[in-house]
Amino acid sequence: MIRSCDCHLHSRHSPDSRETMAAHCARAAALGLDALCFTEHYDFDPQSLGHYHADDFFAELGRLRAEYAGRLTLLAGLEFSEPHNHPREFEAMAALPYDFLLGSIHYYLGGLFVGEMAARGMDPQLCYDAYWDQVRQMVAFGGFDAVGHLDFPKRYFRKLLYDPAALDDIFALMRKNRILLEVNSSSLRQGRDEPMPGEALLRQYISHGFTEITLGSDAHTAGDLYRDVPAARALAASLGLVPVCLIERKRYALASEHR
Repeated sequence: MIRSCDCHLHSRHSPDSRETMAAHCARAAALGLDALCFTEHYDFDPQSLGHYHADDFFAELGRLRAEYAGRLTLLAGLEFSEPHNHPREFEAMAALPYDFLLGSIHYYLGGLFVGEMAARGMDPQLCYDAYWDQVRQMVAFGGFDAVGHLDFPKRYFRKLLYDPAALDDIFALMRKNRILLEVNSSSLRQGRDEPMPGEALLRQYISHGFTEITLGSDAHTAGDLYRDVPAARALAASLGLVPVCLIERKRYALASEHR
């Protein structure tokens, strides 16, 4: 029975983390968590391209699964950037024995990262419009389990801009392709007042008949593991949403954390 799981974290197998998988596992054990899902980045920007090697990832995960057997369930995940733009590579990765595939938009408008757009002072409306178009293309493409940090640009632009009709279209495509939303707690530790997404978008998601979400800290260091996930879980629960984890691409509802 899994009560607590961080379904989004990164280790040295991601280009933007130096943390070891072992450190995450030790921290999870100290926190009393039941499960972790490592969702390493598979990105296509020049700095990231070629960093991730699935063989190395699965080999290290296998060693840790043996070490923590009976104490901690360790799941294999991948956070794939813009899968609709890289269908051949996505197909190859999806054929591997991952438990959970997360689709995210990080790079667009000529390959810029969202944070770089904000740092350059680019027009937020332009960046958001292009972002939502990319999200729509991604969920129409499908093949993955959940959308990571749906309203990601708000982390950098410090505000949320969206057209509810455009989101209705996105959620309808997600429903058709059996794609869930992740509730990502990283924005809370970065000083924002809500997770990604927050209550307004979660209510719109629910209006399309969804009842489940995944939960993740997006930790890149062991110190951030599971941080603010309980708050994100409480928000989801207050709206009637059920947190799930995925094992072999199948959904399992998390049991109550009250033992």
